[in-house]
Amino acid sequence: MMGRYPLPLSQTDLHLHSSVSPCGEISPRGLAELCCQHGVTLAALTDHNAVSGTEEFIWRCAQLGVRAVSGVELDCMFGDQTLHLLGYGFRIADTALLHALQEAQARQKAAGLRLLDAIEALGICFDRERVLDLAGDGAVCAELIAVDALPRPENQQHPLLEPLLRSDTPTDCTPLRFYQTLCAPDKPAYVRVEYMTVEHAIHLLHSANGLAVLAHPGANQLEPALPDVLVQLPFDGLEAFSSCHTATQSASYQAKAREMHWLVTGGSDFHGRSKPEIRVGAIDWLGQENEVRAAFLTVLTTTPRGSTG
Repeated sequence: MMGRYPLPLSQTDLHLHSSVSPCGEISPRGLAELCCQHGVTLAALTDHNAVSGTEEFIWRCAQLGVRAVSGVELDCMFGDQTLHLLGYGFRIADTALLHALQEAQARQKAAGLRLLDAIEALGICFDRERVLDLAGDGAVCAELIAVDALPRPENQQHPLLEPLLRSDTPTDCTPLRFYQTLCAPDKPAYVRVEYMTVEHAIHLLHSANGLAVLAHPGANQLEPALPDVLVQLPFDGLEAFSSCHTATQSASYQAKAREMHWLVTGGSDFHGRSKPEIRVGAIDWLGQENEVRAAFLTVLTTTPRGSTG
């Protein structure tokens, strides 16, 4: 993580994952309660390619006085690169969107089984049944494999894992670093998944009366300038503030969003055990939280959308 911790907690977090996400941990209800405990008063559950936890999250948030907005994080393709697209304020029962989510989940599950084989082929030991149990009805992800594999004594001397396990930096020995070292693109256990195109993902969200926001561009190694072909797409916003970004990156992405007349958003990208250093509401807004929050709510309330409050 490139963000700076500990950070003061904020009242706005528009990027949160529950146990519905393959690498999430806390139930949608539990996540709503965690938002309340951390003082978050505006939140969006943005599970990967899923909205099955949204109603539970919104219901519990309403009980606790937290304003909840329908959200999702779509995996999609920009050429050969995988990007993440955040959707907000859409109709969660939209037929076309639900069909696309089901297809993406099926692709994730198939890729998860191939990932188990790829990690085993590297000679890394883990309990396959335990990992499948951790995944539940969802897809296996690298972070779940890491939860079982990293503590195992038989992996302590593995040449691919030893640098993580012996690092003096605590954040190096995390499930996220396991993914980045072994399973990210161009790494030895990378498994490619063919998701929908980013153009189609934007169309689906717009057709469901939602906003389409480019997620954490820094995590995708997209520079603040952003490729010309990408910025020509009809995004509604850019997630400038993220735990994936340094303060310098956040300021640059915010400037780019303003140049493009896009909405600016931000969120912690909380997952739980797979990203243990990230806390709900821990976002460096560079003093811009109130401005970002007001603009976001204005857009949601000027056009009827799938939000509650």
